[in-house]
Amino acid sequence: MKRKLTIDTGGSRSEIVVGGSLKNISEYTGGRKVIIITDATVDSLYGSILTGYNKIIIGEGEENKTLSTIEYIYEKLISYSADRNTLLIGVGGGIVTDITGFAASTFMRGLPYGFVSTTLLSQVDAGVGGKNGVNFKNLKNMIGTINQPEFVIADTGMLASLPEEEIVSGLGELIKHAFLDNKVSGGILDSVFTADFNPSDFAAKDRESLNELIFNSIKVKASVVSDDEKETGRRRLLNLGHTLGHAVEIAEKIPHGTAVVKGIVFSALFSVRKGYLSENEAEKIINALKRIVPDCEVKAERNHLKEIVLHDKKRENSSIYFVFLKGAGSPLIEKISIDELLEALDDLCIGR
Repeated sequence: MKRKLTIDTGGSRSEIVVGGSLKNISEYTGGRKVIIITDATVDSLYGSILTGYNKIIIGEGEENKTLSTIEYIYEKLISYSADRNTLLIGVGGGIVTDITGFAASTFMRGLPYGFVSTTLLSQVDAGVGGKNGVNFKNLKNMIGTINQPEFVIADTGMLASLPEEEIVSGLGELIKHAFLDNKVSGGILDSVFTADFNPSDFAAKDRESLNELIFNSIKVKASVVSDDEKETGRRRLLNLGHTLGHAVEIAEKIPHGTAVVKGIVFSALFSVRKGYLSENEAEKIINALKRIVPDCEVKAERNHLKEIVLHDKKRENSSIYFVFLKGAGSPLIEKISIDELLEALDDLCIGR
């Protein structure tokens, strides 16, 4: 059964359909001209469903999430005679949705767009909330927009085709939402804190159970984004685990959600250092995270991490907003000095 919710920022609305289907994409096009943006893997698996549409196939991996790819898309849009009423639909994971949203937001000063999210990471996080962007000079999402898609279809039937590392990456963000508000997330943390939790069990769940888990995770993010679309206050909560996580993702070249898990481990340790979290509670949180990512050690060289952190988008002069934990489901945003953060990286990062 489909589950629906809406992000309403006061200026725009985005409908999210959990359990929708790529096969029913025509329900959302409104008779408009449609151009599909996807990657080769998704096209090989589902391209037969998308016959009759003009398609733009982009490269896979973070190395293709660049302005060069955006220029290529602009050229293709011109060749397909796209106009301001043309609907762009990104069909794929987080890289496809980020790039599609950015291209749609900037071409001809803005085209309508939507997503069919094919990965767990995109369904619970990357495709939701209106943040669209590309990397620049090896820095994550340094150029981008905040602009809501008309719709996001989370086709949970597509998750069966994902490798386990992609499921683990998506679980990193799904669990992050539960750490922010376990009640709204439907008590997702309750299962993660049990000793027999196994990420491989997630994809094996029946369709209804998957829909429920994903829907409850998205509810947390949808509530935050509806409150604070431009990240001037509450939306900063969604950066839990991301200050170190983005740096680790770039330096170690690992999936986003896996890096976020390592970032949340660091946040828990930093929270103990600040007196916000007891050592026993931190140990419980870290052990739970290790059921998702058994190796939470930071393997990147420390000075490399520091260099990346110094270019973090959340930085304001010599300060940065950091998300601490007072407990599972009880986050705290605090503006701290960059020096304090770098000192904590030296002292608390598990690894080198």
